[in-house]
Amino acid sequence: MTFDFHPEARAEFVADVEWYDEREWGVGVRFAAAVREAIADAIEWPQSSAAWPGLDGEQVVRSKRVTGFPHRVVYLVMEGRLVIVAVAHPKRRPGYWRHRLAD
Repeated sequence: MTFDFHPEARAEFVADVEWYDEREWGVGVRFAAAVREAIADAIEWPQSSAAWPGLDGEQVVRSKRVTGFPHRVVYLVMEGRLVIVAVAHPKRRPGYWRHRLAD
């Protein structure tokens, strides 16, 4: 299985890496590695994460915790590939990424 980032998800991921590195050198690299690990786990076991609550429709949105950081990789499986919808901090603007599901 392969994966793709929604363009806005890629942009927020890059921005979060930069934000962490501005606070303390090297933390952005650790964050990026933790996100890649969460994506790899989701690729290996795409159905293992719980479905995102409160979403109705045909698409099942799931999220995987990013170890060591207060973020989740929000994704769905489409046509045999993982689509990363967001790299989200769950306490900041919950659900802000929902409009991306229509893209």
